[in-house]
Amino acid sequence: MIKPLRKRHLQIWTAIAMLLPIAIIFSWLVIPNPVPVKMLSASSIELLPVIQAKKETNQYCINIRSNADKTNWQLEWKNKLALTVPSADIYQTEDGSTDITKAQLIGRIEARGDYVFPLKSDSIQNNELNLVLYDFIHQTVIDLINFKYLRR
Repeated sequence: MIKPLRKRHLQIWTAIAMLLPIAIIFSWLVIPNPVPVKMLSASSIELLPVIQAKKETNQYCINIRSNADKTNWQLEWKNKLALTVPSADIYQTEDGSTDITKAQLIGRIEARGDYVFPLKSDSIQNNELNLVLYDFIHQTVIDLINFKYLRR
């Protein structure tokens, strides 16, 4: 290398040595704040006043709620313990079967928390409601929940 080329080489490497820490600090400052973790559930819905049916196990508690004139219905799901699966879907079936291809999706629950899902008033047939808790990752039925004699 000739002398002017060595001099230019030294100047460039000196500039890089000074600018690199400044660039690292500046890029660290412009990183946005982390986004808070959001649950994949519906926003909080006001609970209907009348509990028509209730089922309770050691893992969860389920309430079927309605208003006074029974025109609006809700499914309230409370997890007491963390689920053994990361998330699960709740389906409503017509005849109490476990075939979810013919079932209607009500909602999705996560590991812990309270969930409220609206139910269609025409979906409660013959004063009963059949629910299937389904693990869509492993494609297995976790639980069958049957409510009979709902007061319409």
